[in-house]
Amino acid sequence: MTHGGTVHGDERSTILVVEDEADSRETLREILELEGYKVRTAVNGREALDTLDAIGDQICIVLLDLFMPVMDGWQVINELKASGRLATTQVVIITSAAHRAPAGVPVFQKPLDLEKVMNQVNLLC
Repeated sequence: MTHGGTVHGDERSTILVVEDEADSRETLREILELEGYKVRTAVNGREALDTLDAIGDQICIVLLDLFMPVMDGWQVINELKASGRLATTQVVIITSAAHRAPAGVPVFQKPLDLEKVMNQVNLLC
């Protein structure tokens, strides 16, 4: 199966879904897996950064919620900027407050239009 010129099964076909709401996280996981992607999940920004530290070279894109416990999406973006990793990590914000998203990062407004999200993922991965 191919999307965006990339054959799934290579090392860059893993998507990290960072979302504290279980239903949203699992819905995204199921849809992405049906499309042939590998999916890792995190329930907060700290888990997301730990995952990126461990397997960041395998992550194609991070779908990042802004409002989460422990460490929110803004803190994740700031950490990625500070470490220089934002330049090499594709991040798309998924939030109910698109107007509050960090500048320069693509944003999808909740409730999500899953077709648009998949088009963006397929384009980037």
